[in-house]
Amino acid sequence: MGKLLLLMVLGWGFSLLAQAWNPFGSHNDNEDVPLSSEEMKKVQQKAGWSNDNDKTLLFEIRNDLSGPIVCAGAQVELKDGGRLTKAFNPKLFVPANNSRIASIPGVQKGSMKSYSVPCSCFKKSGRGECVNPLTKP
Repeated sequence: MGKLLLLMVLGWGFSLLAQAWNPFGSHNDNEDVPLSSEEMKKVQQKAGWSNDNDKTLLFEIRNDLSGPIVCAGAQVELKDGGRLTKAFNPKLFVPANNSRIASIPGVQKGSMKSYSVPCSCFKKSGRGECVNPLTKP
């Protein structure tokens, strides 16, 4: 009984240590925030279909900001009045001064009325310029 109690106490202690110190955890004050309208002006978005597939909508996102951005998905308004919201899996990570392509299946060519691709970035304390959360300060 005494050994069992000792093992339980040690296990509990190690679990507290593991929760308090995580080598993969972040100790910075970066916050993921939606891009402002001014920042969105520096992000070009194009949508369309390839010549050989008229049922998968492609998005090209160009990031001209100083830091990376993340785009989680897209919203498509269809000509018939319907709406489609799909997540990118995985999320689309676009480094500074680069482009990336993502797609969502099931959108027939010619059926789209409009689209939007909301994006966000990490900022120190939620303010300032976009920063890479993986780089050390």
